[in-house]
Amino acid sequence: MFIRKLFKIGDKAKWLTLELLIVFIGVYLAFLFQSYAEGNKIDKEKEKVLVGLKLELEEFRTTFERFADFQRGKVKEWDSLFQAGEITAYYDWRYIEPQYNFMIIEYALNQKGTDIVDFELYSKLSELYNEIKKLEHTESLMTDLGMNYNILPKDLDPKKGQGAVLAAENRFHFYKFKNFARDRAGVLGRVWSASSNIIGLINEELGPERSKEVDARLLERYVTGGIQIDFVKEIFDQYFPQYSDEDFDKMIEEIELKASTNRTQ
Repeated sequence: MFIRKLFKIGDKAKWLTLELLIVFIGVYLAFLFQSYAEGNKIDKEKEKVLVGLKLELEEFRTTFERFADFQRGKVKEWDSLFQAGEITAYYDWRYIEPQYNFMIIEYALNQKGTDIVDFELYSKLSELYNEIKKLEHTESLMTDLGMNYNILPKDLDPKKGQGAVLAAENRFHFYKFKNFARDRAGVLGRVWSASSNIIGLINEELGPERSKEVDARLLERYVTGGIQIDFVKEIFDQYFPQYSDEDFDKMIEEIELKASTNRTQ
């Protein structure tokens, strides 16, 4: 119908209509190409962010549960000492910031309102970020108290005079120190739990094959970082049960081959 009407009008109008039609098609195709290129760019950026997040969060997931258990054990020990009227020399408990790597988490949070980080992931990352900042705060408080520990000279009686004053300060500081340590254990547990939940979301987005590639990169970090293979195997058995012993051995072989190739280059 359109073609018939087109050939009934004059030549000038006909060519003008054809030119407008060509321009419209050209603009439309350019718009489609630009949309495709923009979508492809967003997809690549999203995958890059998800991979970075997974690596950061896997380090939390595979270490913080042990950290929390160890801290809880120390708190029980310190509670017993405190009840018995004794304190431990806690001055060597110190945390030098930045204690943890969470730059990709901060980067992802700055993508609020974009297609790179959806609302659900942003919400969970925000909760996790708050817990990490709480963790840093508790460790800062523990460090301050540790730095204020009074070492009593041998000639001072801890039950008389200045010695008694310094010993009382140590006892008061130790009381606060072990309570902050209890807070630290709780926050470590919450960071571990939140990281585990978020990794579930990320693995769904990346898919099994891409997730496996990132897990292999994490394994490489641990192996090249000097951690004993037996301990790394224990970590993978606990936190990556989806991989068989054969999968683990194959990843290790690829890591060793890559390291050997880099040394010969």
